[in-house]
Amino acid sequence: MTDKQPKSISDHLANSKTNGTDLKTLQGRADEAAERCKSFLINTIDAGWWPYKAHGGPSLEATAWCSLALKEEKKIASACLAFFTSSQNADGGWPTAPNTGASCWVSGPVLLAMRCAAQIHGEIEKPEQINTAITKSFDYLTANRSEFYSPAARLILLIGGLITKKGTSTLDYARGWPWDPNCFHWVEPTSYNLLALKVPGLPKMNYTNDVIKFANQFLTDNSCLNGGWNHGSHRSLGKDLPPYRVTTAEALLALQDLPDHPVIPSGIKYLTSQRNDDSSSMSLAWSILALHAFQKGFTTELGFLLDRQQEDGSFSDNFMVNGLSLCALQAALDKSPLKVAAKGSI
Repeated sequence: MTDKQPKSISDHLANSKTNGTDLKTLQGRADEAAERCKSFLINTIDAGWWPYKAHGGPSLEATAWCSLALKEEKKIASACLAFFTSSQNADGGWPTAPNTGASCWVSGPVLLAMRCAAQIHGEIEKPEQINTAITKSFDYLTANRSEFYSPAARLILLIGGLITKKGTSTLDYARGWPWDPNCFHWVEPTSYNLLALKVPGLPKMNYTNDVIKFANQFLTDNSCLNGGWNHGSHRSLGKDLPPYRVTTAEALLALQDLPDHPVIPSGIKYLTSQRNDDSSSMSLAWSILALHAFQKGFTTELGFLLDRQQEDGSFSDNFMVNGLSLCALQAALDKSPLKVAAKGSI
């Protein structure tokens, strides 16, 4: 991309029409809204976790996004990290709620939240236990990618590669992650897991580059005909599938370290074509985060999101959406928790 990195929220907002809203007013509203949402989340945490909805039990998904939004708060980060480590399954992944069964897609958001919190708070309690949990989670993500072929079929491919002198390159095919180990790969869990690996900095694991390479390829190969992303494949039964706002924003965020790839401009074009659709707090938040990552304007989306805030500071009765909305407000203030960092390690 040729755009220069913006220096402030005004640089972001100036890229799109304000519909009569003064930029300073919008900036002040975003700052005030972020503080109100932050207070709401701090006042509703329960022993290191949040429910999916009020009065419910602990939700790993909701806690991941809320804790990511509050990652600078050491006391909360410590409590959430303790909750995550105590909820981890033996295979290194997480279920949607503690002690509810097999590990699944929620492992990506949890790993993302854990890595970001641990990176900020180096003196946090029980660092060895936390690092062990993070390392186990890397192993889980690697072992639970979707495979097109059975072990027997992969062996045949490998033998064929040796015969044709293509070597192991016959096994170099695109693959992302499923919602759970028993289904095909999809855009959303693949995006979550890529963010968990990329945002805090690439982990020092020998297999990381290949894992990211093939997951990137799954997303780039499945961009829809006119840009953006559907939930999985871009075609089904011989027909091109339409893109959706949330999945497009998620995929763009996951691919933000590939700004020159051809699917990026068409994805951004589709996302901005949805600009005037006040669809939901969740879709608006994802859009703001993705547009911010590529230095594109998001004034209209931000205005819609701000207008959705309730008196108590929340944006939804869903705590995952409240955490994500706070992340979007932070992006509007140039403090996005979903910007890909420089290469690093845990």
